[in-house]
Amino acid sequence: MDGRAVTLPGPVRELCDRFLLLVERELPPGFVTGLYLHGGLAFGEWAPQESDVDFLATVARPPDVREVEVLRELHAELAEYSPIRFDGPFVLADDLARDPRTVPARPEVINSGELLVHCSPAWMVAWHELASAGITITGPELSTLTVWTDKQALREYTVGNLDTYWRRNAEGLARATVADLPADERRRDYILTHCILASTRLHHLLATGEQTAKCRAGRWALTAYDQRWHRVLKEGLYLRAGEGVSTYDGHSELLADTRDFLAHVVETTTGKPVVEG
Repeated sequence: MDGRAVTLPGPVRELCDRFLLLVERELPPGFVTGLYLHGGLAFGEWAPQESDVDFLATVARPPDVREVEVLRELHAELAEYSPIRFDGPFVLADDLARDPRTVPARPEVINSGELLVHCSPAWMVAWHELASAGITITGPELSTLTVWTDKQALREYTVGNLDTYWRRNAEGLARATVADLPADERRRDYILTHCILASTRLHHLLATGEQTAKCRAGRWALTAYDQRWHRVLKEGLYLRAGEGVSTYDGHSELLADTRDFLAHVVETTTGKPVVEG
C-alpha cells in the first residue's frame, strides 16, 4: 500500500512529516531510507486520543553510538511536539527478509521517547503487519521489499504472549480493586479497554488466521463470543471509539467484568486456567 495513496488522519500525517523533518535536520543525508506504518492504522482504524502510531524505519547502516543518541534526542523532541505515541525500530531493509528473532540488536523507540538497543520478539508482529497491510510513507514501496513471514511462527508467538504477558495481566486484575485503577479517567479507561480489545485482537488472529485492529476484533467477537461477554465488549468499543452508549454505572462492575473476560480469553486461547491469588 503506497502511503501517497492513503488518506492518513491529519495528526498522523503531521507527526510523520515532523519526524522526517527532524531526520533531515539531525542525521546524515540518506541515513533513513524508508518510513513505514503498521498496527491498527494499517487496518483502517484510528481512534483520536486513543490510538498510537506504530512505525518501522529502515536505515542505510547500523547507527553508531553517536547516532543512537541523536535518535534518542530526536524522539524526545518529537514527544514534546505531539502527545501521540510514535514507537518503532530502526532496522536495515535486509533485516526485514530475516526471521526477526535472528536480527541483531537495533535501536527501538518505545513509550514515545525511551530508546533501547535490542532485538524484540514483538517484531514478529510488526513484520507480519507490514507484509499484509503496511503503509509506505517514504522510501521503496513495501511491495518491492522482501518481508519475512511465517504464520505458524506468528501463531506460536501469539499463544506465548497470551500465556505470559496477558496471563500476568489477568492475574493482576484478579487481585485489583477500583482503588488500584489510575485516578486519571483517560488512563483508567485506556487500561480497561486495552484489556478487553487488545486481548480479543489476539484471539481473532488465532481463530481466523488474520491480523486486524482492536475495534474490528471487538466487533468480530460480538458475533463469535457467547452473549455473556457482549456487554463488556460493547463497553470496550464505547470507551475506545465512542460506539453505542455506556451501560455501566460505576467502575466496580466494569472492572469485575473485564477481569472475568480477560481470564476467559487467556484460558480459551492457552487451554490453561488463570490462577487467582
